[in-house]
Formats: sequence, C-alpha cells, structure tokens
Amino acid sequence: MNHKTKLDYRMFCISRNFIGVIMSEENFSETALHNISVSDSTKTVDLSKVSDVIINLLEQELNENALDLFASFHPVDKAEILIEMPRLLQYSLLKTLEVESIREILSTLDPSVAASIYSLLPETINTTVLNELSADVATDILRALPEVDAQAALDKMDHAEDVLSLIVYPDDSAGGLMLPPYNVVKATRTAGVALDALRLASEATTDINIMFVIDDNFRPVGYLSIKKIALARASTPIPTLMKPIPITVSVSADQEECVRIIERYDLQCLGVTNPSGQLVGVIDSEDLLDVAEAEASEDMFKIAGMSTEKPQASISKSLRGRAPWLVINLATTFAAAGIIQLFESTIAKAAVLAVFLPVVAGQGGIGGTQTLTLTVRSIALGELPGNRGRKLLLHEATLGILNGIYLGLVVAIICSLWIGNPLIGLVLGVAMFGNMVIAGVVGASIPLILRKIRQDPAISSAVVVTTFTDIVGFLLFLGLASLIINNAST
Repeated sequence: MNHKTKLDYRMFCISRNFIGVIMSEENFSETALHNISVSDSTKTVDLSKVSDVIINLLEQELNENALDLFASFHPVDKAEILIEMPRLLQYSLLKTLEVESIREILSTLDPSVAASIYSLLPETINTTVLNELSADVATDILRALPEVDAQAALDKMDHAEDVLSLIVYPDDSAGGLMLPPYNVVKATRTAGVALDALRLASEATTDINIMFVIDDNFRPVGYLSIKKIALARASTPIPTLMKPIPITVSVSADQEECVRIIERYDLQCLGVTNPSGQLVGVIDSEDLLDVAEAEASEDMFKIAGMSTEKPQASISKSLRGRAPWLVINLATTFAAAGIIQLFESTIAKAAVLAVFLPVVAGQGGIGGTQTLTLTVRSIALGELPGNRGRKLLLHEATLGILNGIYLGLVVAIICSLWIGNPLIGLVLGVAMFGNMVIAGVVGASIPLILRKIRQDPAISSAVVVTTFTDIVGFLLFLGLASLIINNAST
C-alpha cells in the first residue's frame, strides 16, 4: 500500500492502531483499501467505497473492525453507508450498535427509509430506540410502517401520547410537522421560572431556539429569546422580556404555507395553534428547510412529468414513474406531427421549409418553459395573491411581444441571407413573433388556470406548454408559407 493510500485511509479510520489491525488480517483483501478514494479538493470520503469495505469486513466476520470503522463517521454519513448495504448485513451491523447511534441514524433518514431500517432492529431494542427518538421523527416512522406493526410499536412506547397527538394530522400539514410544545412558560412567571422550564424542556428535545409565552388558557401571547432568559435576573417578570409573536399557523395549514411564513418573517420556529387558539405544537425552522427542499424537488419533477424519484431508486420504480408521462408526451408529439402533415403539399413545393421547423418549435418551447418556471415558482412561494396573477399574465405577454420582435427580426435576416429568399425569411420572422407571444401567455396561463380549479400548478405543465407552442408555431409558419406559395403559383 502506498503512502497516499495510507493517509487517505487514516482520514476515516478511528486510529493508527486500527489500520494496523486491518492490514494484519491475512484474509482481508488489501485491494479493498485501494478502492477507497478521498477528494483532494473537499477531503471527503467516497462513502460507497467505505460501505464496500465494511461489507467485506462483515462477510469475513471481522465485526469489531467493521463497527470501529463505522463508528468513526458522522451520523449523516453512517446513514448513507448503511443504506448502501444488503439487508442481511444491515441487520448484522445494527444489532451491534448502541441505541444512541441508531437514534442519530434514523433521525437523518427519510421516513420510508428510516421505517425500513427500523423494521430490522431486534425486538430487544426497537422500543427503546423509538422512545429515544423525538416525537415528530417517531411519528413519521410509524406512519411509514404497516398499520399492524405501527400499532404494536405504539402500544409499547413510554410516551405514546406525544406521538398520538401528532399522528392524527396529515404528514404534509403543520400538525404533522410540529413537535409538542415543550418550550413554554406562563406570562405570569419570572425569568427564573423560564430558565427552569428551559432546562426541563431540554431533557425532552434539543430543538429549542425560543420560549413561547402563554396565558392561563394556553394561548400564545409572546416569545422569549434564550439569551434574554439566561441574562435576566431571576426575579424579572416575563412580560418585560417577551416580544410579541408575529404570526402562528393552524394545525391544518399546509406545509408550503408554513415554509412561506417562516421565510417571510425570518422566524427560528413557528407556533401551531388549534381552532381555539391554544398552542399545541412548534415547528423548527430547520425542519422546514427539509420540507422546502422536498417541495421544490416535487414541483420540478411534476413540471417535467415525473413522479418523485431518487438516484438510488430501482429500475422498475423509475420506469413506473416516467413511462406514463413519456407515453402522454409521445401522443402530443404525434399531434404536432399531424399539423405538419396537413401542409405536406406545401413542404413538397418548398422543402427548405422543413429546415426551419425546429427553429420555430425550439424557441417557442424554451420561451414557454421560462415563463412556466417563473409562474410555478411564484405560486409555490405565495407571491401571486389576488389580482397579481393577471399582472403577471400581462407582464409575460408584453415580454413575449418584445422577445418576438427582436427574435423575429434576427431569424428573418438570417433566413433571408441563408436561402436568399426574403419572403420565407419574413414568414419565419412573423411565425417566431407569434409563437413567442403565445409562449409567454400560455406559459403563465396554464399554472394560473390549474390553481383556479384547485389543481397542482406544476402537474406536467411543461408537456402542455411545449405541445401548445409546437402546434401554434407550425400552424403559423406553414400556414403563412402555404398562403404565399399558393398565391405565387396563381
């Protein structure tokens, strides 16, 4: 083994002694060490190669070595290493881990993956692990389990009431995202009481950024920063320290609305209230970052006509998610081809027209997709309330006109110089102008119409927009060309 490989290996081994143990095992393949790579620019380890090394160790029953290597990583990296391993070896590794390590791993995973890992845990520790998880993570895992298994796990939990208070809400609502309100103090108390309450709350969760102040009916009336609680005299009344809460959300609020609110008001956490206005939960801003990422990914997939998919998804799952929309897109392309066939005789008389069909279709499609992306994003971020949708439509139509004018002039000049026929250049320029205007209007209209009829604005909008611009572009270009050619022949 060369010097660089040894240094790379030390970067993720627990100690120099551990390397010596591994390298002294005669039945351990040294080539496994060479398969591990470290990026020189970021100093990060190729975790898939680490997973291969751990698999080799477990297969050769070097369980202690495998565990020492695995334990040297951050919980996020541990999770990635674990999901790369076969199920049987996942079980072999999990049964040797401490409860705290398993808790950290499950907390970093998507609920469906975490549930899959949880189902592998030995019965001797699975309830203990579930009890150690925060209420929101435990709830997400139980939702992803089969109903019978979830109920059995719930029956054994020490604090099942915390999970039961969350599991009744949809997982994409504020109620499904919130934690129980551990961080509360009554407005009639003092800073010393608030500090004691903070210490008590820290035993239940580490996700505490502020303390909510409530009245005698458990309604939120303000909040306290941790800094103010720590620095204030113990006898200081809470009302003199607290600030008013800018906004709270109801338990039924959609998760997208929660993301918009926490971004708009730059909140560290968001209070959740029931219909009576009582504080029933708290959503941490860091949890909403994951929600925002998931929502953005979902919208991008929908715009492209795909179901949510991850790089490690199976071939069959990827195929099921993409095939239906590819078939729909195929049908729309045949519709565009049908328009071209209507002008078959025109193209036969001037075959050069076929050369410029991709120009018309391509520019219209790109222009429409630009507008579509802006509109879907604006709707998702709540930037188009009331009549702003109409203003956006007018804005995009005007932009389409301006784009159409200069692009029409450019393609008309290029076409005229290329084929030496100013009339065909004029036809292409007019078709380009019309298609860019249509692209702007349609790209903005489709998401707005879908929102109006209470449908997801992102659902396969790109397929509809590109089809529409293709058909309109072909009709304009070939229709005008047909008129000119027919008039010229008469």
